[in-house]
Amino acid sequence: MEIRQLEAFAAVCSAGNVTAAGRLLDRSQSVVSRQVQDLEQELGFTLFNRTRPHVTLTAEGHRFYDEARNVLATLQHLEDRSREIARGDARPLYVACSHALGASLAAAVLGRLEATTPVFENKLCLDTMPSSQAVQMVTSGNADMGLISMPIDLGRCHLQWSGQAPCVIALPENHPLAKHEAIPLDELGEQTVITMSNSTRLRHRLATALLGHRGDAAPRRHIETTSNLTALMLVEAKVGVALMDPFTALCLKPRGVVYRPADRHLPYVIGVITHPDRVLTDEAQRFIDALWDFASAEVPRFVRGDPSGLPQALDPFQEERAKSASV
Repeated sequence: MEIRQLEAFAAVCSAGNVTAAGRLLDRSQSVVSRQVQDLEQELGFTLFNRTRPHVTLTAEGHRFYDEARNVLATLQHLEDRSREIARGDARPLYVACSHALGASLAAAVLGRLEATTPVFENKLCLDTMPSSQAVQMVTSGNADMGLISMPIDLGRCHLQWSGQAPCVIALPENHPLAKHEAIPLDELGEQTVITMSNSTRLRHRLATALLGHRGDAAPRRHIETTSNLTALMLVEAKVGVALMDPFTALCLKPRGVVYRPADRHLPYVIGVITHPDRVLTDEAQRFIDALWDFASAEVPRFVRGDPSGLPQALDPFQEERAKSASV
C-alpha cells in the first residue's frame, strides 16, 4: 500500500469523481483511476460504486476511509513538523477541542493569556471536532491535550480534571418567559425547542427535559442541530428557544438573545484529557491550569466534577436555589 494510493482514494472521496480528484492532486485522470484500482486490488474489496460521472463509497469504503483519513492526517502532521524542525522551530502546542468549547472556553482563555503572558511560543494548533474524535487525537498522540464534553469513553486517556455547570435556556429578549429569573420548563407550552444533536445519554436526557412528557398534548416541535451558532441564530430569528451549554452562553451573546437558567438541574460536564505516557510541556500545563481558573472564576455555578467524568446527580446549588425561589 502506497501513500499516493491513499491520497488518490481520499481525493476521490472529497471531489466525488476521478476527474475532479485528478485536478486536486495535479495528476491525470488515468493515474488517479489506476491508483485507486491498485489499492482496491491490494485491499481485496471494492471502495467505490461507480456510476459515471460520479462515484459513491461502498460500506467497506466508508469504514476504510475513516482509517485512511487518520493516517493521512498523521502524515500531514509529520510533514509539517519536519519543516518546523528544519527551521529550528519549537514544537507547536496541539489542542483538540469540541466545537462548542473551542469557540467559547478555549478562545476566551487564550485571549486572557495573550493579555498577560502568551501560552505558546511560535505556533498553536487549535482543532475543533466532535469530542469522540478529540479523544482519538489525544490517544494517537496527534494532540497534546483535549478539551471535551462528557461523559464519553476516554479509552487510555488521562483525565486531568472535569467540571460541570448547569445548562441555560436561550430565548428572544422580548419573549414572555424572559421575565422569569429561572425558566419554568413546564411552561414552555407549544414552544419549538432547539437542542444540539449528540448521541450521549447525557445530552439525550437534557433534550428530554425540554421536550418532556406532556400527557395528551401533541409532541412539542423540535429542531436538532450540530452547531451552537446555528441554534442561537434560530433563537434570534424567533424560531424557538434553545438549550445551551453555559460556556457558549458566557462567551457568545448575539443581539436580541438572552440566557436564563432553567428551573431544574441540567448539568453540562466538560473535561481536559492528555496522553497517559506523554510528558506535558510547560505550555500545555499552563493552558490546562488557565482553563480551570477561568471556568472556576467566570462560569456561573461551575464546580469540580466527579473523577469518572459523570455528572453529579444532585444539584450542588439546590439549597441556594430554594432560598432564591422563596424570596
